[in-house]
Amino acid sequence: MKKITLFVMILFTLGVNQIFAQAVEKDTKIVEVYYGWPNLWSNTAKNILTNDNSFNISAHSVGPLGGRFEFLASDKVGLAVDFNYANTVVKWNAETTDGNGNPVNYNYKFSIPRFRALLRFNLHFGGSENFDAYWTLGAGYSSLSWNYTTDDPTYTDDGIDWNYFPIALRTGIGARYFFASNFGVNVELGIGGPLMTFGLCTKF
Repeated sequence: MKKITLFVMILFTLGVNQIFAQAVEKDTKIVEVYYGWPNLWSNTAKNILTNDNSFNISAHSVGPLGGRFEFLASDKVGLAVDFNYANTVVKWNAETTDGNGNPVNYNYKFSIPRFRALLRFNLHFGGSENFDAYWTLGAGYSSLSWNYTTDDPTYTDDGIDWNYFPIALRTGIGARYFFASNFGVNVELGIGGPLMTFGLCTKF
């Protein structure tokens, strides 16, 4: 975490110290791919799905993995779309009894895929020939679903009470550093979705 924070500070310092040109301007188009951190769903899903009778519990997550496209409507204002996908898988065993009162173990597997699509407004500030910083505000659609498999013939997911609001909102600050004329790295800190995203970008 300290290394990531230091990297972000270096990017913003480069932007403050080099203010003679802009890395982006009107009509610039930017494509980004990124990975988000942290994925908080692993522990949340374990706590929701398992209980004191559960054992051999494992949980792992993928993503958020996403992409963005931005068009600069002016030197300072960009309009963008943002798509990302994440999934969490929880596996466990539980001991119960069958109809005859005999102990039996069953296997359970839940996957919780999520998808978000947002329209975003980006306000660019400061920068240099290689550095671009911006504030972003976005809104859109968010989906979440439960998928499970088990060899327990009596199991249902009716006991999971989850009221999900299908609206995605995000605000944050981001930075891009172009180490070549058209290629660079990006990092974004925000709320609504992943706390941090980092990846690669290109402009044309």
